[in-house]
Amino acid sequence: MQLHPHQVYHLYNRGNNRKRLFYNRENYQLFLTKIRKYISPHCDLLAYCLLPNHFHFLIHANEKSILPYNHSMFDGATQQNSSLLHMSSLSHGVQMLLSSYAKAINKRNKRTGSLFTQNTHAKMTSSAAHKMDYTLWCFIYIHNNPVNAGLVSSPEKWLYSSYQEYLGQSTSPLCNLEMGKKLLDLEINELIRFNDLEIPDHMIDKIF
Repeated sequence: MQLHPHQVYHLYNRGNNRKRLFYNRENYQLFLTKIRKYISPHCDLLAYCLLPNHFHFLIHANEKSILPYNHSMFDGATQQNSSLLHMSSLSHGVQMLLSSYAKAINKRNKRTGSLFTQNTHAKMTSSAAHKMDYTLWCFIYIHNNPVNAGLVSSPEKWLYSSYQEYLGQSTSPLCNLEMGKKLLDLEINELIRFNDLEIPDHMIDKIF
């Protein structure tokens, strides 16, 4: 995962063979807890949404994101893996998020095998040229995803996204709301206005 500081990225992954990642409320809560542990310390999380068989993050890469991961605590076998030795702090955080969650789900459901697809995608949405910046479109797409999937009638009714955080309805937000509002120039009334906004196909192509 190649990241550059001070840029915004759309990170996403899905269940292997499009199978479910989250079976119940407890699963969603577990994944959110692991986001706080493994992702939030290594970037500015701007938005997120967990769907039954996939997830989306919108992150701002900061200086911590690209720091080489401190592998001094790795065991000898891991130290022989050069790909891990050169992994960035955020990349390692993503790997730990997925592997630790998969391990927990496999144990609880008495299953084996891969839970996620092999690679987590990271698509840059920001740009020095304002006309080429797709961050706001990605932000809208992420929060409207549960509606488009037919899971709820409006974004605020989906409990597993950052939409409620931006509405001020979360006492312990995962997102850097101050940075998100600043980068996207957001106000609550604008956030609600985005609910029924249809995203053009060419913009969807840019954020994936």
